[in-house]
Amino acid sequence: MKQLLVPILLALNLILTGSVLALAITGRTAVSAVPAPPGEEEPAAPQPEEIKPTFYHEFKPEIVINFPGDGHPRYMQLSLTAVTHDESVLPALELHEPAIRNDLLMRFSGLEATPLASRDGKENMRMQALEAVRQIMAQRHGSDAVEDVYFTRFVMQ
Repeated sequence: MKQLLVPILLALNLILTGSVLALAITGRTAVSAVPAPPGEEEPAAPQPEEIKPTFYHEFKPEIVINFPGDGHPRYMQLSLTAVTHDESVLPALELHEPAIRNDLLMRFSGLEATPLASRDGKENMRMQALEAVRQIMAQRHGSDAVEDVYFTRFVMQ
């Protein structure tokens, strides 16, 4: 009898181990392997969020700003790009670009060079630019659908 017990236990151990490995490989649990009762459906897997296309509008030509420096005039040259997920905003950005450029020039011409040398200073300036673009778009277009602005060139002399 003892001689039969060892092979039977080994066979049961192999079957159990194989079942656990099969479940782990397929990603199923013992509960999900059982079909749902009639009339009850398994909950649907969450759908991934739809990726919206991104559209860019580059303000051309580059924005050149002069501001007071250490006893002599300083200059800054910026390339600015607006980001939106609404393609219908692109023509409005182009149409209202003169007003946006004017607002940016007025905001930035009073800045000082020292704070702009740091990353935080540049980030603050970028956030001011985003606010300016959104304000003009809200006033003139009725939508501030610009999600962000990027400096694609930032030169100070």
